[in-house]
Amino acid sequence: MQQVRQNPAVQQMSQQPQRNAPARRSAPPQNKSSKKKKDPNRVRFWSFEGRADVPMLVITLVLLAFGITMMFSAGHAWAYQKEGNSFHYIMRQLPAAGLGLVGMFLLTFFDYRFLRHEFTFGRGKWHFTLAHIILIAMMFLNFLCLPFGIAATQGGQKRWLPAPIVGSFQPSDLLKVAVIVFLAYYIHKNSDQIRRFWVGLVKPGMLFLAIVAIMVGIQWHISGTLIIFLIGAVMLFVGGVNVKPAVLMLLLAVGIMLVAIQLSGINYFEERFAAMDPLYDPGDTTYQNNQAAMAIGSGGIWGKGFGNSSQKYYYLPEAQNDFVYAILVEEFGLIGGLIVIILFLFFIFRGFQIARSAEDKFGCLLATGITFQIGLQALLNIAVNLSAVPNTGVSLPFFSYGGTALMIQLWEMGLMMSVSKRAKLK
Repeated sequence: MQQVRQNPAVQQMSQQPQRNAPARRSAPPQNKSSKKKKDPNRVRFWSFEGRADVPMLVITLVLLAFGITMMFSAGHAWAYQKEGNSFHYIMRQLPAAGLGLVGMFLLTFFDYRFLRHEFTFGRGKWHFTLAHIILIAMMFLNFLCLPFGIAATQGGQKRWLPAPIVGSFQPSDLLKVAVIVFLAYYIHKNSDQIRRFWVGLVKPGMLFLAIVAIMVGIQWHISGTLIIFLIGAVMLFVGGVNVKPAVLMLLLAVGIMLVAIQLSGINYFEERFAAMDPLYDPGDTTYQNNQAAMAIGSGGIWGKGFGNSSQKYYYLPEAQNDFVYAILVEEFGLIGGLIVIILFLFFIFRGFQIARSAEDKFGCLLATGITFQIGLQALLNIAVNLSAVPNTGVSLPFFSYGGTALMIQLWEMGLMMSVSKRAKLK
């Protein structure tokens, strides 16, 4: 049979794959929402993931409500005498509390890790973080107390700076927070070398020497310096610093300080320790301690009742400030005083739980520093009211009068809530 020869063009087309047939199976269409899903580990300014710790929030709000109520009860008599208005202190404290709560709410949705996020400049040769900026700014504000500071009393140390809205504020309160944030960043950054002598002790020691020079040399703020020093020591210990050389350096520093005090002839500390006895000089140097002891002793088990304190009527000076706890015990008795102590113990316990369960070391150290600072101030203030330690001038967190201090404490709690959102809490 004769074979039919095909056209070469037709033969070539038959060998090629059909154009209409798909070469491979097309991928299924992707959901648009999956493309927009954010990486949970990415550091950003705002973070709406997670849930803030409810027990810590409840404890904070209870302390705030109880504290503002007691501050009004303890200070309305002095407010009437000094300002002619019994509501003067409470009307200044409430706006500060409102601003503090707004700041706490906003900081709850702030990603705390952004504080340690490094920004580079100079073609990557240098870097800085918000922790650096905050520390430098707060140290500068404390330095401004020397030329522009306001003294609480005539001839007193200048520890306050004037402000257009709040009237005045104490920069040392902000410096405490700056030290906590910066140390948390520093230890997190150098966690693999923190046991080395230079990295773990010498560099932080140089920082604290600069802070001590500002706090003591300019303001003579012994209690603030002591609190900052203890905060740093605890954070370095939690961060894993080598303990043996740290203890030796601490003993050496204390020895040098005692020798310097003896050679200078300053009897500041001797007077403070002598004033621990309320009967040492009740007509002059220990008058305030003596009146606080009378308030606590007259409260008994159940107290005189809310608003029925006698010592707040011009017997106990500045009852709305450092000695508000004495008025609280007088009105609510031993039971009320124990309830406040238990609330602060719950606060400390929950704060350390958040620190232990934090996602990273920076969050752990941040929560540790905030918890220790507020807990230490509460312990020192209550101990002063009970004449267990010398009068240090440390206020009671959430209770003592002071708008800027209350705002800062609530803002710190906002950072704590931000850490708790990413913590693995039970």
